[in-house]
Amino acid sequence: MLKDGGIFLIGMTMAAVLASCGNQAESSNSGSSGTMDETAADNTMDFDKLTAINPDIFAWIYVPGTGIDYPVAQNMDGDDTYYISHDCTGLKKDSSGGIYIESYNLMDMCDFNTVIYGATTKDGDMFSDLWNFADENYFKEHDTFQIILPNNVLTYEIWTAYQRDNTDVLTQYDFTDKAGCQQFLDDMKKNWNTKTNFREGWENGVDPDNFLVSLTTTDPKNPDKQWVVVGCMIGDAAGNIDRDTLEIEE
Repeated sequence: MLKDGGIFLIGMTMAAVLASCGNQAESSNSGSSGTMDETAADNTMDFDKLTAINPDIFAWIYVPGTGIDYPVAQNMDGDDTYYISHDCTGLKKDSSGGIYIESYNLMDMCDFNTVIYGATTKDGDMFSDLWNFADENYFKEHDTFQIILPNNVLTYEIWTAYQRDNTDVLTQYDFTDKAGCQQFLDDMKKNWNTKTNFREGWENGVDPDNFLVSLTTTDPKNPDKQWVVVGCMIGDAAGNIDRDTLEIEE
């Protein structure tokens, strides 16, 4: 059954956050502490301070009820591997990396599918909480996440969590073409198995006109596979998301 997702007006005191942003909050903290004992529900985010420290950061991701409460970056030099080995300040090398999107995606979140990457290490951090969505009850109880932009809050319904081959969907599919978008959705369903979770009512409810975010991490025990938690946009607080700017071909 679909649940209503609340919109959180979200913020952070960024100087404190970025001082040690590579650290992970406790994975079962129900979103109460967030990053560096700050929560995205504090409504104190200052993107001016954030980008003064690292101009690559353009957004914040918050998954209520989990430890995922992080800035999101895109390397301005087009190096899609940079945040695999650097923390969110962009200055410090860190094997846990940062949360990031590749240069194929737009920072305004208007793509059909925005892929947000984060690491799972043997110690468990960054996107390690995504693995909890393999549990059916956990999946049912955690139904939304937010992407916070400087002037907007976007809410996504989590509609599926599944495993796929560790390939880059942004080079594998043409998301500027509706046929490419549909092919991605069709292929996704081919990967569904007994370990897949999807929310009731969404089996056939996504099409190329939707806006998706795929939260993606690699299995450290099986690096040939990805674990993906996919959300579909259900809330656009500022009304800024416009597919017309993409010129997706029929």
